[in-house]
Amino acid sequence: MTVPPRALRRLVIDPLFIPVAAAGAALGTIAALVGLAGAAVDRRLRLSRIAALAAVYLLAEIVVIVAGFGLWLARPLIRPRWESAHLALLRTLLRLLRTAAERLTRFQLTVQQPPAGTVGCDSGPVLVASRHAGTGDSFALVDLVANRYRRTPRVVALASLQLDPAIDILLNRLDACFLRDRGHAAAVARVNALASRLTDRDALVIFPEGANFTARRRRRAIASLRRRGHTRRANVAEELTHVLPPRPAGLLAALDAGTAAGTVVVAHTGLDHLVTPSLIWQALPLATPMKVRWWWFPADELPAAGAARADWLTMQWAVVDAWIDVHQSANRASGIN
Repeated sequence: MTVPPRALRRLVIDPLFIPVAAAGAALGTIAALVGLAGAAVDRRLRLSRIAALAAVYLLAEIVVIVAGFGLWLARPLIRPRWESAHLALLRTLLRLLRTAAERLTRFQLTVQQPPAGTVGCDSGPVLVASRHAGTGDSFALVDLVANRYRRTPRVVALASLQLDPAIDILLNRLDACFLRDRGHAAAVARVNALASRLTDRDALVIFPEGANFTARRRRRAIASLRRRGHTRRANVAEELTHVLPPRPAGLLAALDAGTAAGTVVVAHTGLDHLVTPSLIWQALPLATPMKVRWWWFPADELPAAGAARADWLTMQWAVVDAWIDVHQSANRASGIN
């Protein structure tokens, strides 16, 4: 998807988005009230939950656009605090969305913590390689990085996400790397350059799968691996049932920068089946918590640069897949969908 130039987004699209978002928030509020009035028909209040959450999100977008413009005007005065001001705004936005999701959809998050003194400290930059699946998983992960572990998230994401004004403003001003083609040489070089700039309080967040899991994407990814001669990785990918085979170029470029003290591999389950509006509707209010598991790998324990690292990443994704399978099987056994 083509993203308009930044000047056009800031000067035209963002200002026009404000009245549209305000109207949408008003409609969402009305829909939420209608849903409450129809509680006898839908005791789970799904319309009210979705409409109210949408209204909160749209109002948050307006706040970020206005605050972002104010910070831009004040930049000559706050230049030393430019980044910290946007980080504070991002943290506030993420806390607001998490709280709204908890109260409106009964969203819950449980985390099997990484080892003490790794992710949540300032001993060195970290790379965070996460599974990507379900509605809101990336928001939850960045919220963990920014608010629980108090690191500055440097996110590698698809360029199309810049069509969301809040994401566009905040992540671009926090040195995110938006890519049109993750495998292109220029994209790889940009990830490497971003990793080279990491400081002790930073976490580079990347989603090696590149997209949410679907059976069709899985088949295409495996066929692509075989076509390019990556037989070993394709054989491992054939055994994966919950995740896509990882595309290693971005993470390997970040590792090649040599700045990271360690790498975290992140698995999660609970939101992964919420991939269509109808499935989200059926699931509300959420009965299954989002469970997150971290694995920590110090830099000196990783394989040497090259194909060995790509094989290592593929094997880690096999571990992620097995972990997801265990937890989903446990949910089915207990009658939780």
